[in-house]
Amino acid sequence: MSEPEVSGIPEALVAAARAVDVPHDLRTLFERLAVPLALEVEAPAEGAPTLALQLLRLASHGSSLRLTGARTGAASPKVRLVHGSKDLVLGTAELAEGIPALARRIAQTLLDIGEVAGAIERFARESPRQDALRQLTRAMLETGSIDRLRTILLFGLTSGLALGFSRAALFVYDEDGRALVGESAIGPADVGEAARAEGLAALGLEQRMAAVAAFEPRFENFVRTIAVDVTTDPRDEIGEALGASGPLLFSRDRPVNPALAALEPPREFLVAAIRLRDKPIGIVVADDPYGPAPIDPDCREFVGFLLDTAALASENLRLVESVETLARHDALTGLFNRREFESRMADEQSRAQRLGSQCALLLFDVDRLRQVNESRGHKAGDELLQSVGVLLRSTLRSHDIVARLAGDAFAVLVTDTNHEQVLAIVRRVGALALGMGVSLSAGGSLWPRDNHEQSVLFSEAEAALIEAKRGGRGRAVIDGADEPMVFAAPGDDDSPA
Repeated sequence: MSEPEVSGIPEALVAAARAVDVPHDLRTLFERLAVPLALEVEAPAEGAPTLALQLLRLASHGSSLRLTGARTGAASPKVRLVHGSKDLVLGTAELAEGIPALARRIAQTLLDIGEVAGAIERFARESPRQDALRQLTRAMLETGSIDRLRTILLFGLTSGLALGFSRAALFVYDEDGRALVGESAIGPADVGEAARAEGLAALGLEQRMAAVAAFEPRFENFVRTIAVDVTTDPRDEIGEALGASGPLLFSRDRPVNPALAALEPPREFLVAAIRLRDKPIGIVVADDPYGPAPIDPDCREFVGFLLDTAALASENLRLVESVETLARHDALTGLFNRREFESRMADEQSRAQRLGSQCALLLFDVDRLRQVNESRGHKAGDELLQSVGVLLRSTLRSHDIVARLAGDAFAVLVTDTNHEQVLAIVRRVGALALGMGVSLSAGGSLWPRDNHEQSVLFSEAEAALIEAKRGGRGRAVIDGADEPMVFAAPGDDDSPA
């Protein structure tokens, strides 16, 4: 038998340890024990037990384990854990029993009564938090709504897990990225609401969210009136949190930051930045003005993980939203594309039929776009199409539906309308376009009228558009009108409708 290596960690064990994953349960075991243990590993160069390698890797990444020796050359593996004058030796059979058996042996062999009691207390406190963290993480990653994501985050912070928080407020950067503004909040606005909320702590996430939703959102409404500025004071809590790598706990009679002071927190409160790719995207403030329990310092790890998950879920939602936007919109003009327009038109026709109202489909073509492309280039043609898109969107009402169908063709669905209103809209669009130097042809039809088939609306509007273009362009033909409408620029005499 060869002599075992004793200087440093043998390369064979280093390579084997790097190839294994350390389970969350094993990592949590030594984190929550909070008792320093020395580790010695002796194992064959190949085929070392997985648990021995996991302990070796865990010790090399910083934990309550401290590696004091690692050897190869032994015929059978052996792991020795040392605490003070006590030691625990694990052979092949013991290493095969798994993590629960390891935890039991450590408690029985290495720890005194006080250390066991402390470990049990930490596990009792952390176990519900870990279960809640898994539930909250799953809920945040599965939600399809930014608003719901924020609600889940705030409920997680006030979830009754002995974190010490009954209120949580979220501040996010505005569109310019310059100011932090109050976005949402959860928590009681007074002692009475705090007493009502206390009885909800035992409920599950969904039940508690539903119950609190029935409360008057006075605290949230107040938070939404607050804009946060960072002062030049180096003790400014918001400034400190934006520069820190994790959540910060403060103990002060009054916050330095005026916006935080407006919340009137108790002496102890937490401030944490939400980061995405190391860039802060918001701030969370959490406290409990109505309870005597202090904030648990260990809550910072829980809060940090929760905020990281919220940031990741937020990025995923924005990516999905971006993809969906691209799928529903025309890339050049930003208007709806044909597929989205037809879907919304079908919904609006069903609504009009149900409510007994009318809608109108208007089709617009840009006259002589080809000549613009040939004489001034396609960039000029694209800019022309974009200007028509802006004209349509700014002229129509916010609930009317505007789309670019293809090429030089645009469509508008005017909702809750009548024949006179449609004629006025078409005349205004045609006149404003001429004022920009753009000639349009238009065709339109209202629904329901004499026909009751939804599919007829598009064919009638197309037929009217063709008639307008054949009549000389720069005009509109609307089903039901006595004669074509010839567009006139603003200030000119209107042609008869």
